[in-house]
Amino acid sequence: MKTKILFFLFMVSLGYASPPLLSPLPLKYGERLSFRIYILGQYVGNHFMRITGKTNINGTVYPIVYGQTITREDLRHLYDMDDRDWTIFDRTTLFPLYNERSVKEGKWEDFLKQEFVPSEKACYYYHRTRNYQRNELRAKYPIMDYNTLMLYFRSLDYTHIKENEEIPVSYKHRDTAYESSFTYRRLEVTYKKQKVPAIQVKEKGGLGIFFTMIDDEYRTPYEIRIGAFYIVGFRFVDLKVTIENFQGGTTPL
Repeated sequence: MKTKILFFLFMVSLGYASPPLLSPLPLKYGERLSFRIYILGQYVGNHFMRITGKTNINGTVYPIVYGQTITREDLRHLYDMDDRDWTIFDRTTLFPLYNERSVKEGKWEDFLKQEFVPSEKACYYYHRTRNYQRNELRAKYPIMDYNTLMLYFRSLDYTHIKENEEIPVSYKHRDTAYESSFTYRRLEVTYKKQKVPAIQVKEKGGLGIFFTMIDDEYRTPYEIRIGAFYIVGFRFVDLKVTIENFQGGTTPL
């Protein structure tokens, strides 16, 4: 990764007043979690995330979050998915700065590099299948990827945000930037056979995302629902992702 590219990415001013974050953050190095993925109500695979890496750029340490999505083993002959990615993000804002993604979905394979520039509210991305031709997306707010979108909602200080107050967000799904807003509500869910307090954020517009997290010290992810998720070879489908295992981290970012 070229130093001059990273310098361009990181040495920016945001020019955007985002909602307040918790201090300290509920995210820590060593965190690992796994989800079960349901499409149209059927269990089809798993998604794994971990915050175990970091990189030092010009004397500043930036965390790295890793993700992998795979098809359930006995269904791979029908649709073999193995998507892997990692994202460098800014721990003071939770905005992404750089992402690399390896895609294998059925017969479709690709490799993607993405440069996020919060000060420009832009994402510049390059597909291997397009000979790494430069593509550009811009939005109203700094653009996030899915990794950082969930980290961001887990880290908001909801005691300083009113219920039903709109939280503006821009995020990237495939080659489209979605500009939407979220509101939150408090509720109870059943976790480890006990009723526990939780927070749910709901998207207005976009793909129709619902994200529910346990209101504990880790803001443990509980469930994600997306009403219009696009999978290569399929139309938009209803996607549900539920927590399977969670291991909280131990070292502050």
